Amino acid sequence: MARYIDTGARTAAWNMAVDELLLEACRVHLSSGTPPENAPLTLRVYGWSPPALTLGRNQKAERDVFVDRLPEEGMDLCRRLTGGRAVLHDREITYSVTGPEALLGDSIEESYRRISAGLAGGLRRLGAPVTFAPPSGRAYASQASCFATTSVWELSIAGRKVAGSAQCREGGAVLQHGSILLHSPEARLAWLLRGRKAGVNGAHPGPDAPDHAIGLCEVLGREVTFGEAAQALREGMAEALDTAFQDEPLGKEERGRAEELARERYGNPAWTLAR
Repeated sequence: MARYIDTGARTAAWNMAVDELLLEACRVHLSSGTPPENAPLTLRVYGWSPPALTLGRNQKAERDVFVDRLPEEGMDLCRRLTGGRAVLHDREITYSVTGPEALLGDSIEESYRRISAGLAGGLRRLGAPVTFAPPSGRAYASQASCFATTSVWELSIAGRKVAGSAQCREGGAVLQHGSILLHSPEARLAWLLRGRKAGVNGAHPGPDAPDHAIGLCEVLGREVTFGEAAQALREGMAEALDTAFQDEPLGKEERGRAEELARERYGNPAWTLAR
């Protein structure tokens, strides 16, 4: 039996803190000698309030982002524990999977494959014709946006990315989290990221801004609610990982640890702007 948590829409700092504490809990279980099959396996879904831009762990904020534009857009800025490039979290559903390597995959590619199979199964339940994207020919390091290029086992529809993920590993524990777009954020990203077309004379971009991404609502021609998407992902991930997910909200100690991590790390400008 695995754990399922829906924490709803929260701040960027709190969201990233919860993902870290779930990774931490799995790592502690493994370090204590707990057999991998008894270590916690957790699927979490969440949203963002207010919207936020997150940076990859080693991404340089001032190089890639117009940081001064974020307040006028009503957005938070936060650095993730995982790698990768910038992601704008707004009209989406975000997932995280934490668990032992022995269950999710000993290699990064294998765990991406297993988790992506669960994501794909969920999105296909909604009617989305997703496919696994081949590696892109574009130089990943040159892209400021996560959705400007695809990596192996990531999901796309008609060649446009619908889900972007990042991963980290500590002490045999795996954290993979990512965004599944309900609506594409790329036009807005063009205004926020350096090196992207941002309209004439720096004006706010119009609908012709670069768009390598696509949202589920645009594909399906209807609105997809957070709850509908969450249920589909839960079913798809349960099938792919051959498990059942039991609802188990965060406990009091976990919430306290999340608040501590949010305050000391993810809400701290020294962490966000240090690279």
